[in-house]
Amino acid sequence: MTTTLTNPIACWQEKYLTGNLQVDRQHQQIFEIVNALHEAVVARESIYRLQELLEYLATHTIEHFQSEESLMMAVDYPDYDRHKQNHDRLLSVVDSLLLQIHDCHTVTITTDITQFLTDWLTHHIKGEDRKMIHFLQNRAYSALCSNPN
Repeated sequence: MTTTLTNPIACWQEKYLTGNLQVDRQHQQIFEIVNALHEAVVARESIYRLQELLEYLATHTIEHFQSEESLMMAVDYPDYDRHKQNHDRLLSVVDSLLLQIHDCHTVTITTDITQFLTDWLTHHIKGEDRKMIHFLQNRAYSALCSNPN
């Protein structure tokens, strides 16, 4: 979904890198979707286009969260429950918006929503995700050191 947007709200920066290539690529894709949604909101595109973008965001975000959660479970990450709860809260916001669109086709999606998504993503990446990846890297390093073969 790489497109050139004239009015991005979620600007990817190197400070959001976690050190895990797969996770970083997925984050960048989520940024692109949030930017496309923001652009559609600013351009006052149809509710059907907004619905399409929200569904795409939900699908991609679910896949990303499942990927992260699998990584955490594989190493028995101690903050798994709290991290998953954060994921679930974001998904409930997106699901709520989608339900409103499906039920009445009159929900108003504003730049406040895209700003919320941007803020949530950047805060979550810089805090929770970096902490999780750091734990994974330390666990992998410890495994290497304890098993030099």
